[in-house]
Amino acid sequence: MREEGVVKAENGELCEVVVRRKTACGDNCASCGGACKMNFQQVVAKNEIGAKAGDSVIIEMDSKKVIFSAFLVYIMPILVFVISFYGLAKINFEDTVKTALAGGLTVVAFCITVLYDRRHKSDFLPTVIKIEENA
Repeated sequence: MREEGVVKAENGELCEVVVRRKTACGDNCASCGGACKMNFQQVVAKNEIGAKAGDSVIIEMDSKKVIFSAFLVYIMPILVFVISFYGLAKINFEDTVKTALAGGLTVVAFCITVLYDRRHKSDFLPTVIKIEENA
């Protein structure tokens, strides 16, 4: 996944890059008639090529890491809840007990995801791969 942005600040091996968020209409807002506004997002990226504040850059993140992150945040909690709910059904708990225990296991899974994120945060940072020439 590649994005274009502008370096706002640099801090040694890392830099803050401002990128324009993509819209659902593919950035052709006039054609969809939606009332979306252009939002900008600040991203911390690895600065291995020495980009300076004000440089237009291209940042990249491995698509596998993006998909894995989305899986951890969106899919895993649902899977944990559904599997634990139906797994507890085999033990013949009441529905309220099954729901409460499945919800508790989902919270535990979320906490494990947060701990994983803290430990591997640098693995999920995009990297500045190119400094664009200003025309």
